[in-house]
Amino acid sequence: MAPTSRGTGNPRAAVPADERPYWLSVESFRGIIERIVREYDPEDFAFTFDDGNKSDLLAADMLARFGLRGRFFLLTGRFDRPNSCSREDARQLLALGMIVGLHGRDHRDWKSLDAADLEDETVTARTELAEVIGAPVEDVAIPFGSYDSRVMKWLKQQGFTRIHTSDRGKCDPSSSVWNRNTLRSDMGEAELAAILSGHEPVSQRIRRPIVRYLKRNLV
Repeated sequence: MAPTSRGTGNPRAAVPADERPYWLSVESFRGIIERIVREYDPEDFAFTFDDGNKSDLLAADMLARFGLRGRFFLLTGRFDRPNSCSREDARQLLALGMIVGLHGRDHRDWKSLDAADLEDETVTARTELAEVIGAPVEDVAIPFGSYDSRVMKWLKQQGFTRIHTSDRGKCDPSSSVWNRNTLRSDMGEAELAAILSGHEPVSQRIRRPIVRYLKRNLV
């Protein structure tokens, strides 16, 4: 199971209202980690964080204290901006034992880009990120979860080991494409329990694989 969020702690005033629910308070995030450690096998979970917010360091430190490893997807175009990860922060995430992956350069919808811009957002930005952290970048997370068969084919051609979507459902660790389940601060207990346990309504278990197949191969 791959739970994902955008930030940990209180979102700054500039964070748009529609994005604020995707930030988890420190207490909520710690509670979820403790619950996973207590009730499940932590090896079955892969925490991911998008957008490269400064709070990634807080989340990484907490994961490290529990002996867990997270995946942090950074935007090279936001390096050293206020409230975003700096280049040194990116290296610190790696030093904490986290995986540092690519989220692009400027958080654009890759479906809407021409070939040159798509290459800049993925290939060029990937090279820049690898130079910053001094290590290969093998993971990529698609901005907005927005992709089609063209984008998916392109990412596979670039040799990313793991492509992270925002498609919900269980994650097959052996697959090169990982589904992710978004955690929100406004989630109820039933929804959170369903995500952590991997139990989905029958209708969703049937529908989601069909939708994913169409997006990745036909649309």
